[in-house]
Amino acid sequence: MRISMQILADRLHQNYPDFSAGKMADEMNLKRPLLYQSGMELKKNKVYVAREADMTETLLEEHGDNLLLVVGMRYCPENNQIPGVCFFSDTIHSEVLFNTVQRIFDTYDAWDEKMQSLAMTERTLKTLLDGSHRIFHNPIMVCTMDGFVIDYSSLMDMMPEFQEILHHNQVTVYPGKGLGDGNPYVQHYFDPVTKKNNLFVDICDMNRHVYRIIIVEASRKLKFYDEYLLLHLAKYVHQMLEKYTVAQSDISYTLDRLLSNVLTDEGMEHVPLEPRFENFHWKKEHTYFCMNIYMSMVDRQNLTVLRFICNRIESLIKGSCAFFLEGSIVVYTNLAHFGQPMEEAVNLIAGFLRSSYLKAGISYEFEGLSSLKQYYLQAKIALEEGMKRYPLRWVNRFEDIALDYLLGKCTEKLGPEAVCSRAVLELRKYDEEHKTEYFETLKVYISSQMNAVRAAKALFIHRSTFLYRMSHIKELVSLDLEDPDQLLYLLLTYKLLENAEQRE
Repeated sequence: MRISMQILADRLHQNYPDFSAGKMADEMNLKRPLLYQSGMELKKNKVYVAREADMTETLLEEHGDNLLLVVGMRYCPENNQIPGVCFFSDTIHSEVLFNTVQRIFDTYDAWDEKMQSLAMTERTLKTLLDGSHRIFHNPIMVCTMDGFVIDYSSLMDMMPEFQEILHHNQVTVYPGKGLGDGNPYVQHYFDPVTKKNNLFVDICDMNRHVYRIIIVEASRKLKFYDEYLLLHLAKYVHQMLEKYTVAQSDISYTLDRLLSNVLTDEGMEHVPLEPRFENFHWKKEHTYFCMNIYMSMVDRQNLTVLRFICNRIESLIKGSCAFFLEGSIVVYTNLAHFGQPMEEAVNLIAGFLRSSYLKAGISYEFEGLSSLKQYYLQAKIALEEGMKRYPLRWVNRFEDIALDYLLGKCTEKLGPEAVCSRAVLELRKYDEEHKTEYFETLKVYISSQMNAVRAAKALFIHRSTFLYRMSHIKELVSLDLEDPDQLLYLLLTYKLLENAEQRE
């Protein structure tokens, strides 16, 4: 990797704080060093380490775009203004200085090679950003142009000034100057939330959806050459974001499309599914579950955000496939590929949902491919009913709302008064007219599995008083408490009336 005179001079100051540097160019054009010997013909864009004995005034003035590191101060002006020339004390060995320069180049070459490798092999930007810490020593974020944080350096998790950003997954958006001629360039701004100076560069992916990379001045002061290094990093971020798009045209996208077709194409109900899913090693003997994740109207319109969320979920839960359908994100997880119980997968995703202000409905675990649509509807119902009944929950399991769903179906066309047991309604009316408590007594009795002692204790009355009430209840209304169907009907009646009272 080529670096600039500015970068090299700044790094050399850490080892040689007293050396004298002339004006340093900012172009990223310098190649690895050579030891200069008298009479050597200079190449272009090189770093030359030279002894003062091999120097001439003509060479100092006409070295072109090379950087000269001269050991010895004989030719050094009082205020060194010679462009591209640095002078070091003659107590320094030129070979040691040469090795120091080599190590600086090694640092940037190793970073560049690591970025190339990560951009090709990793699925999360965080690894790429964390791999740049030795270069920038500051946090880095990647976000959309409306400020939705796609990923960030792990360093931010430990810094309190970033907790508001991480909590809402949203960073302050500075308008910038657009993309101009399409070539990215670095801009500066002050963030009113973090109270930090920032550098950012805007880039596009292959589908023209725009992203932003931000470096925050948090751990150390921003350097003048951070702009050029940020542009270099932007190439690899761009490459990884493009890979997200490419991933949706290869095998994972085909699996997305196959699952989507199963859910939306009525003709798929009569098509054998096993051969199609076999290409992805999804088999009928495998176990699955489905998630349905709510998306706001704003997020639905941002394909970048949708793609990021799908990729993040797939990276968190091995063996999952996430895609956008009918206003929400659908996730199927193959637990055979995940290799752990369903509960572990739900735990893995819960933190991401909470930090991203997303809510999910979770289906039951199921086996085989013939019920994919049924359990998608189950997850969808869990999400819809859960958001209505438990708006503060991030995860709503179908098992937690199944009874509420059934009760809602009971009164979908008829009101509670038309559906409920006449015997229970008569007891409630009798209580209102005679100031008795037969309605509550029957409710407690059947809720106590018809255990008279337990029911009397729950009602805070003597057992004989309870038995008297039950005797009178049987005189007032016709009941067969030995009939399991009638018991279920009575329990549903009480639950329906309770829900209606809560709504009122």
